[in-house]
Amino acid sequence: MTDTLAPTPVLSWAVTGVDTAPVAAVPTVRLRLRITCDRPVRSLTLAASVRIASTLRDYTADERTRLRGVFGTPEQWADGVRELVWAQPVLHVAGFTGHTEVDVPLPCGQDVELASVSYLSALAGGDVPLRLQFSGTVFTDHAGRLAVARLPWDSEVTYRLPLAHWEQARSTYFGRHRWVRVDESVYRRLHDYRVRRAFRSPRDAIEALLDESGRV
Repeated sequence: MTDTLAPTPVLSWAVTGVDTAPVAAVPTVRLRLRITCDRPVRSLTLAASVRIASTLRDYTADERTRLRGVFGTPEQWADGVRELVWAQPVLHVAGFTGHTEVDVPLPCGQDVELASVSYLSALAGGDVPLRLQFSGTVFTDHAGRLAVARLPWDSEVTYRLPLAHWEQARSTYFGRHRWVRVDESVYRRLHDYRVRRAFRSPRDAIEALLDESGRV
């Protein structure tokens, strides 16, 4: 039987560390999340929204220039700087008493069309301010019955992630290479340009186009 009148459990959250997943389809940084509850938990379904709290750090002039594609021109920054969603994993937490720890995965891909990737790529160093917001359902015991409760709206924690962890994860998987996704038609145009100009590789063709653009 389910007890629908049980008091709402009190949970608290803390990020206790960070590492890189040793094996993953894409480079992944893992935040170690410590969950504490004031009563035994049978299970917890946890949806995490990991957001980059962009307003909580300063930026150099060069970083601001590189962030124009994310937040706009300097005169647009006052209204353009906003939180960016990095990841939204769903975690199934096993039962525990007192506290437990789980990993929150953060993929570190190269898709520059994602605002979070463009943002992280523009930074020169320092920390990345994160806000982890949680929703979900917690199943606990109360007076011998199963009690079900939704997490309160203010379930969240902040953490400052050293940018070096993100850079290291990408470097381990990709080295010094980066990729750009283009439509088939754009690739064919680049290929035709490369053949006509007898360039050895797409990289040489792109560098020639960039050099020509810089001379205009």
